[in-house]
Amino acid sequence: MGVVLSRVSNSGRATYREPVDVSQTVHSSICDREVNGTNSDCSSVSPSGNKEEVLVPTLPETACVERGYITPQQTYNLLNAEEGQPALFDPHYILILDCRSAEQYKESHVVTARAAVTVIHPELGCLIGSLELQKFSIILLYAEEGSSPVGSVKARKDSPELQRCFFQLSALGMDPVILLGGFSAFSTLYPFLCTPRMVLLETERHTLTIYPSEILEGALYQGSVAQASDYHIIKNLHITHVVNATANYPNAFPNMLCYLSLHLSDDSQQDLVEALPLASRFINMVLSAEPAGRVLVHCSLGRSRSSALTLAFLMEHRHWSLLHALRWLKERRACTAPNINFLCQLLSYEEQLFGSRLTSLEDIRR
Repeated sequence: MGVVLSRVSNSGRATYREPVDVSQTVHSSICDREVNGTNSDCSSVSPSGNKEEVLVPTLPETACVERGYITPQQTYNLLNAEEGQPALFDPHYILILDCRSAEQYKESHVVTARAAVTVIHPELGCLIGSLELQKFSIILLYAEEGSSPVGSVKARKDSPELQRCFFQLSALGMDPVILLGGFSAFSTLYPFLCTPRMVLLETERHTLTIYPSEILEGALYQGSVAQASDYHIIKNLHITHVVNATANYPNAFPNMLCYLSLHLSDDSQQDLVEALPLASRFINMVLSAEPAGRVLVHCSLGRSRSSALTLAFLMEHRHWSLLHALRWLKERRACTAPNINFLCQLLSYEEQLFGSRLTSLEDIRR
């Protein structure tokens, strides 16, 4: 493994957002040399800085969301989910119904959304047969705003069209979900996933940009080398720092972003003893800086090497067990799949951090 952290000058940074300059601190503390081989002395990069210090495990805290709703962040990750290929390329993956006025829909809507009236007409009823509806894995509804409990007086008053669609679909045996905060909340966070274009055909879906998964909202992202090399993705997500876990792909924007380059291979021989604490410390420095930056962790496909590094950060700086960190990550990036070698090393890292093994291999291989 070789480790390189590149520094950029102020003049070389992106104009859309000034990156947080932690490169001097990181460079002097953990990246002042090229690290090669698998048996190097790692005393200088122990996770806690003190070999005898152990962490107290905590549980992830999740937002309390009313039943029947999903958050804008969950919706973002659904739209960008990947299983072999981007899930959004499948025309039966998700049916999104825009329950606002026709004028609002034409102005802008969530990508691939249909106007609700074209699917569920107030007078004609459901225009898509129940058998066709059953082909969709997810049915998502949204109004302009809204967060009141489904069926409540306030919800019926604020978004009657959405409530009508919701209960009509429910009566047909569907299990629709509602976007919390509506289009207003989603478009504020993810304007680049909103469009005036109607995108329905499978050929049109294949032209869509698929973004990295959002692991920590507005802070930490994980994806592929292709996504890390796409300027529009970097700009739209306001990425300031990148952890490049690939062995052969160069940093895409060395004059614009700050990189931690970890030359890792996705195989049974790769030693992560130095890479895990290096990446964990780098990510934490960026996210805890004032102002905080945004980090993209990537490998070739965004499944194995990048997942191992993200998990190390979640364990060390969120104090989550490997089991809880892995569950959190898979909920946000379903294609997460560290190889068995990495899982075993993460188990050892967990024991190093917390002083005892909290997770078994059987727990995380299910």
